[in-house]
Amino acid sequence: MTDLPDHLQRIADEIDGWLELRCPERAFERLDTLLAHPIGRTEGLALRVRALVAQARHDEALHDLAELRKTAFDPEWVDLVDAWCKKRTQDLPGAVACMERVVERNPESAIGHFNLACYAALAGDGERALAEIGVACRIDQTLREFAAHERDLHTLHDDPRFQAILEPPPAD
Repeated sequence: MTDLPDHLQRIADEIDGWLELRCPERAFERLDTLLAHPIGRTEGLALRVRALVAQARHDEALHDLAELRKTAFDPEWVDLVDAWCKKRTQDLPGAVACMERVVERNPESAIGHFNLACYAALAGDGERALAEIGVACRIDQTLREFAAHERDLHTLHDDPRFQAILEPPPAD
């Protein structure tokens, strides 16, 4: 969250609370105040994106994400959520592009490589998916368990190279 004046911070905290309670409809009731204020708009957009995603209104969230992208808001968060929404609107090339930006900015982003593997697999690029899931699991070994059960990677599950990635590294 950004530094907001106290009166706007209270509203942002209330909206965040409703979102944490999985009540996005209540969050929408308070968003207009933040969105209308020049200092609160960026935070309001991020909160509205969260509310829209919670309601599976991905096309609308993409509109707000495009505006957020033009601000100083956390670009990794924007790309991760943008990719999530693009996947759900059947824009797999767009989701892949978002994750490519994440790993370009931070080559050690395990979640970036993991999600890039998922979107590449869904787009039919099994070789890229294998390479990316391998990187993700080398960065964060706990992702092996997630990868084993990730439905987006189902096309890789029978590949011996994928099975090898899931194996824990030998003990020292």
